[in-house]
Amino acid sequence: MNENNDTVFVKNLSIKDGDKTLVSDLSMKIEKGEIFGLVGESGSGKTLTAKSVINLLPDNLQLTADEIVTAGKSLLKISENERRRHVGNNVGYIPQNTVYYLHPMIKIKNQIGDGYIYHKKKGKDEALRKASMLLNKVGFDNPENILNFYPWQLSGGMRQRVNIAMALMNDPKLIIADEPTTALDSTVQRQVMELFSQINSELGISILLISHNLGLVRHYSNSLAVMYAGQIVESGYTKEVFSNPKHPYTQLLIKIIPSLKIKKSEPLQEIPGYVQDSGRDASGCLFIERCPYAMEICSKYAEEHEDKGHYYKCNLK
Repeated sequence: MNENNDTVFVKNLSIKDGDKTLVSDLSMKIEKGEIFGLVGESGSGKTLTAKSVINLLPDNLQLTADEIVTAGKSLLKISENERRRHVGNNVGYIPQNTVYYLHPMIKIKNQIGDGYIYHKKKGKDEALRKASMLLNKVGFDNPENILNFYPWQLSGGMRQRVNIAMALMNDPKLIIADEPTTALDSTVQRQVMELFSQINSELGISILLISHNLGLVRHYSNSLAVMYAGQIVESGYTKEVFSNPKHPYTQLLIKIIPSLKIKKSEPLQEIPGYVQDSGRDASGCLFIERCPYAMEICSKYAEEHEDKGHYYKCNLK
């Protein structure tokens, strides 16, 4: 494989906490310049997977993989210091719970340029000039004022735009956005996602969009992977997966996407049961207890299929 052709390539990634498997034999590929959606319910392992490709896993977890390429470079073939420099220079990360990501009692101008100053070896004045330009790019008409604000003086949507500007500071090849619209109202959600789409289109930056919101991923991503209990159960081009979902879990996720026609008093649909947190390295199908089409063989084996880039892991044909 030519590393320079891929922004992210992961082969047979497993993550363990002692004897407990959290992610099992996961493989995925994000092409350069695309928006890639990683979807699934909470607890599926989406954030752990993202952190593994940017060298941010907690120290108590153990990672094994045949390959991890991030922003065109194999992280398994370089030293820890080289990994840190490479990720810092080439990846922008927007974590969950961005309310707590910015220190509430430190002004934006004293937070936004830290990574740029450290990794690019630039001065604070240059960092502030670039920050002002990026804040303007993400929709602020008064970036100099924003730089002098404390995070608690900004709305949720404004803080999210600041986080996006921070992620752009080092001119990354890849942005990882982990549940970027959580806790935002629908209008601000759309503004944030349109901003990601604009950044992707204008700058050619690849975006890994992690979300439990399948409707949002359907609208904005080029490709996607559906994750369940630490495994990829289906992946492919977004239009193909939505028009012809193969795995029962994907089918159910699509079925419960809220309709615009839903009545105010009508409860949202959900998939009965929960995502298991044990036995994730089993050879059988992990969705068996929740699957309406489960067969006896599913407890022992799950067949893998792939046709023209559309992959799924299920014994149904």
